[in-house]
Amino acid sequence: MPMPEKFVFVCINQRDPEHPRPSCINNGSGDVFNALREEQGRRVMTNVKIVAGGCLEACMVGPVMAVFPDNVWYGGVTEDDVPAIMDSLDSGEPVAYLRIGDAEFDLRPPEMSGGF
Repeated sequence: MPMPEKFVFVCINQRDPEHPRPSCINNGSGDVFNALREEQGRRVMTNVKIVAGGCLEACMVGPVMAVFPDNVWYGGVTEDDVPAIMDSLDSGEPVAYLRIGDAEFDLRPPEMSGGF
């Protein structure tokens, strides 16, 4: 098996239900992670490693995932997006409608105006 060229980190973080920031796992990131792994296997994409990760900080638009070394960030990812994501990993062209940037990292619930 060759060394991976790309790593896809999928947030599967789960917080206390009372926490003001949402948890990606509660928004379906576990299903997204599993679907990515299944699709990777179907496509025999040995150059990509799908990794279950902790919080990626853009919680308000989760499920969140990041592709490295491309530095491409996605938010609001669902299982239905998996084929497009896998196509993008092959082509190198990011999925535009899923991309997030600095603005999404700045989002906080009103009760957390000053920090995490």
